[in-house]
Order: sequence, then structure tokens, then C-alpha cells
Amino acid sequence: MLVIAVAIAPYVIEVLSQLKLQARFMAALPEEARAKLPPHPRSPWLVGAGSLRFQLALWRYVRRDLDADPPVIVELKREIRASLRRELGFALGAALVIALLLIAGWRPPW
Repeated sequence: MLVIAVAIAPYVIEVLSQLKLQARFMAALPEEARAKLPPHPRSPWLVGAGSLRFQLALWRYVRRDLDADPPVIVELKREIRASLRRELGFALGAALVIALLLIAGWRPPW
């Protein structure tokens, strides 16, 4: 279980840091761009508690840079995309560790 905890720790840390990054992004987002998003929490720090529809719309907006985006938004979008790639890599790494442990004969204690 300790090996799994160590394998999952980078993923958990990345997800938590991504929540902070998303909050910074929502706080910097111009009001007209924010108004185009589906209903969402008023506080940028609660962006992780938004609906699935809101989260999908936010990711579609983050996916590409627009000409009308201010430089701070473009930079935050790049940071979010990089964080998402790291998150995916950490998740795949943790899944690989768990798969290898299962193949080696390890079974969960429950």
C-alpha cells in the first residue's frame, strides 16, 4: 500500500495545484468571457465545484489561444494545458505501478 501511496502522490499534488491554477485563471478571465460560460460558482476559488457542463466549457475555452485573449490569459492557458499533460502522465504512471503490482501477485488487503 505504501508503494501505491507513493505512486499516487504526484497525481494528487498535481490535481490540487491545478485547482489553484484554475482559480487564478477564473479570477483573471475578462467579464465578457466569463459571462459566456455556463452557470458557475461566483468565487474563483470554488471553480472546482462547478457543474460538469461548466467544467467541459472551461476546458474547451482553455484548449486554444484566441487573438482577443490578454497575454495573462494566454500564459495561464498554457500553464493549465501543461498541468493537464502532467496530470495525465502521473495518472498513467500510477495505473502502471498498480497494474505491475497486480501482475506480480499483490492483492488489496480488503
